[in-house]
Amino acid sequence: MKNDKNMLTVDKKNPVFPAFRHEGASKFVKRILQLDAETVPGAEFYSEAKWIVPGDTSKEGILLVDSHTHTFGELIGFFGYDYEDVQDLGAEIEFTVDNEKHIVTKSFAAFIPAGIQHGPLIVRNVRKPIFHMTAADTGIYR
Repeated sequence: MKNDKNMLTVDKKNPVFPAFRHEGASKFVKRILQLDAETVPGAEFYSEAKWIVPGDTSKEGILLVDSHTHTFGELIGFFGYDYEDVQDLGAEIEFTVDNEKHIVTKSFAAFIPAGIQHGPLIVRNVRKPIFHMTAADTGIYR
């Protein structure tokens, strides 16, 4: 099919992430795939998906990213995996945006405009699987 080149079913080999990312810091974060200008030449956007699975019982939780900003806008989503209550995140997300800390326990999506500080982003008390995705209007995530 003519659009097969734009569809991925395997993760990017040997992805490189900025220093503010804590990729692989937890065995409870399972990457699905990353789509960017390196995996789909000419792509003008970035997208990434992963599962966060139950099991981390540490008080500190899973630190996904430190505080940072981008020159592009970013869509961030966390979605609970509970058919009986799709709004129940099944965990607690601590997410700081523009130096204001938020504690979120419901499935959510947020858009962070270019230049706005965000992070740290910490996941705690994971009781059910969570689907996590990001997307941005940039070919390469930095």
